[in-house]
Amino acid sequence: MAQPELSARAKAYVHVLKQPFDFAWTGELYNKARNPDGIIKLSTAENSLLTKELLEYFNSNFELTPSHLKYRWTLLNDYERSTKHALPDYFNAYFKPRTPITPEHCVHGDGLGSLLAQTVWALCQPGDGVLMATQLTDSYPRDIVYPAQAKVVPAYIPPSVNPLSKDTIPYLRKELENPENKIRAIIFCNPHNPLANAYPEEIIVEHARLAEEFNVHLISDEVYGLQVFSSRYVPNPTPFKSILSLSIPCNPARIHVLAGPTKDFGASGIKVGSLISQHNPDLLRLVERAVQALPMSSAADALFTKVLSDVQFRDWFLEENRKRLRQAFELAGDWCTFHNLSFVPASAGVFFVVDFAPLCARISSPSATTYDQTLAAFKAMQSSGVYIVPMTISEDSVVTRYRMTFTLPPETMRLALQRIERAFGLDHWEPGM
Repeated sequence: MAQPELSARAKAYVHVLKQPFDFAWTGELYNKARNPDGIIKLSTAENSLLTKELLEYFNSNFELTPSHLKYRWTLLNDYERSTKHALPDYFNAYFKPRTPITPEHCVHGDGLGSLLAQTVWALCQPGDGVLMATQLTDSYPRDIVYPAQAKVVPAYIPPSVNPLSKDTIPYLRKELENPENKIRAIIFCNPHNPLANAYPEEIIVEHARLAEEFNVHLISDEVYGLQVFSSRYVPNPTPFKSILSLSIPCNPARIHVLAGPTKDFGASGIKVGSLISQHNPDLLRLVERAVQALPMSSAADALFTKVLSDVQFRDWFLEENRKRLRQAFELAGDWCTFHNLSFVPASAGVFFVVDFAPLCARISSPSATTYDQTLAAFKAMQSSGVYIVPMTISEDSVVTRYRMTFTLPPETMRLALQRIERAFGLDHWEPGM
């Protein structure tokens, strides 16, 4: 009996998906009540610091109307307030754009990943390149490769170069000048993920200059823009500035922004996101058509329309979130300091980067390669109930660095750190030591 076949492009992609991954997730997830011996995941962009407060608000204010039971087109064109207006109002309030964002400047969808995928499809031919400086967010390749069949072109930034400085521009330029890369777009994440700090204004401008010089698109991922916080480790963080708020030396039709509220509110699983492009209506038209097959759910729309329209609650929540981010990062930073682990001080978002080189060396043969040491450390932590992956998945040249989520509930975070101590035979640390 003949075997039904996938398309040629699907067969090529499924071959990639079947490749073994040394740092794959195995086991069952930790749950304090249902599986206290499960694995705590320190590798996901989830913020649980205000979960209780957000759920209380949702449960007290959530309301569906008949319009929410109809197709999305009906909801957006009916007389209910929806994210069609609530999201532009939200961005205008906090991003301070030079030109106010209107509903006509936006396409809203079920999260930034799907919007990025459709944007790349609209901008790139199969085999075209999308340029990013390392270290890059590991989810970007997923959305660049499928469905557009474009490719990621990393600009490798040496460890000696500040990755948020002008010194990175020559490395980006080198890749743009290589005709084999066929670059059609540059992506940068501001604030940076996973380096967890905002870009200075002059670096944003330099990205725009490059985009204009080489006639490519510039995509600014600003999903962590409202999560900049100060701490003992970064008392004066670089403030976030949206590219839409700046005077940019390039054709504005090449500027596109990805943004959304769900990371701001610790609700990554409620898929709400926006593509903002104020001067490229053809791109918006294409992406709007594409996301009709994967629209934002009406329930998600109702939840976030309510939150974003309640100015008093949203202002309180965003400020309280920044306070708790500070507290959470100081806890993680103090733990690293106690154990003499170098790390990149964070001032935005939910991750920070820590170098586990001393820990890798504790459990590996001196003759082992750095990669093998890192793999051994990964397995030791997983065996002790913590899942955390090295920055090699983000094209980091420092193999022993890991990206760690620090925004778990405080009790869970402390347990995760204790498990890491157990994995490497470290002295126990308590807050205040």
